[in-house]
Amino acid sequence: MKKILVPTDFSEAAFNALEYATNLAHKMNSEIILLNSFTLPSSSVMIDLLHVLENDSKNELKKEKAKITSKHPEVKIETVSINNDLVSAVKKCSDKHKVDYIIMGTTGADGIKEAFVGSNTARLIQEVNIPIIAIPLGCVLTSNLNIAVSSDLKTLKSISVFDHVKEIANHFKSEFHLINVSEDLSKVDPTDFVEHAADIDDLFIDYKHSFKFLENNDYETEILDYISTSKINLLVVISRKRNFFKRLFHKSISKKLTMHSPVPIVVLTE
Repeated sequence: MKKILVPTDFSEAAFNALEYATNLAHKMNSEIILLNSFTLPSSSVMIDLLHVLENDSKNELKKEKAKITSKHPEVKIETVSINNDLVSAVKKCSDKHKVDYIIMGTTGADGIKEAFVGSNTARLIQEVNIPIIAIPLGCVLTSNLNIAVSSDLKTLKSISVFDHVKEIANHFKSEFHLINVSEDLSKVDPTDFVEHAADIDDLFIDYKHSFKFLENNDYETEILDYISTSKINLLVVISRKRNFFKRLFHKSISKKLTMHSPVPIVVLTE
C-alpha cells in the first residue's frame, strides 16, 4: 500500500492539503501519515513545557484526524507527533514509514514562495528523493487531470523519474502536456523538434499526450498563461538537486511562477 505523508501545522492551508491528499489516497488505495512536528523554544529550559507541547500536538492531530475521517472514513490515517524541526521530522517519518509522496499546503503568494524557496522545503528537496506536491489554498482534486510537465527531455538522466506522476495519472482521466519554453524558437534546430516529439511519444506512449514548444523570454509568464489557457490541474518540474535552484529558481524569473501558480506543483527528484 502506498503511503502519503502530510505535514500539518493545523492551518487552513494544511487541512486543504490533507483533503487533497485524502482524495488522492482514496483513488490510489493509499494510507495517509499525518505529521506534526514541534520544538521547544531555544530560550526555554522548562521540561514541563515539552510535555505541554507534545500533548497539544497529539490532541490537535486527533482533532484533525476526526475531522477528515468524518468525510473520508474509507481512508486509513495514522498520526505522528515528533519533537524536532520540520525537515528532520519529515525525513525521520519518511524513512520509518517508507513514504511514497509528500503533500504540503501553501497559503497563496507568500505560502507558495515559502514552500519552494524557504529553507524547510528547499532542504527537503535537497535531502529526500520523494516527490513533493505543494497544494495552493483552495485547490481540489478533480477526476480529470491535465498534467503539464516542464522539462527538457534531452537532459533527463532516467525516464523513471516520471513513474510517480504516471502512477497518479493511471487513476484519473489524465492527459500530459510536455512543454518547453525557449526565448527564440527561430534559433532552435528543426531536428530538435522531431527528436523531441519522438522522445515524448516513446516516454508517454500509454498516455494521451501532446508537446508544445513555446516562445517567450519570460518563462514564468508563458507557463502561467499555458496553465490558464489549457486548463492545467497539475504542474510537474524536475529537481536536479544543486542545479535545481540555479536553473529554475534564479534571479527574478522564478518568482512569478512560484508565487502565483494557481495549481499544485509537483517536484520530482532525478
